[in-house]
Amino acid sequence: TTTTALQSLTLLNNDFMLKQADRMAERVVSDVGSAVDQQVARAFQLAFARQPDAEEQVAAERIVRRHGLAACCRFLLNANEFVHID
Repeated sequence: TTTTALQSLTLLNNDFMLKQADRMAERVVSDVGSAVDQQVARAFQLAFARQPDAEEQVAAERIVRRHGLAACCRFLLNANEFVHID
């Protein structure tokens, strides 16, 4: 199951979703502080109710360091795993 291109663009660029990503990032920092590895783990827990695997952890930490925590939260909220329930 996947989103359509239009759904993905809406989730990626919609003002509501951008604000939700910012709010999620604020919550993550409030919960765990400034340690990037812990931020990534908490963001995955909030979005997917699971911890990231090793590859996801490294990739997400890279995104946080390059683009900020809100960008990482934004991609989690746009992921198929968040959008679709199995």
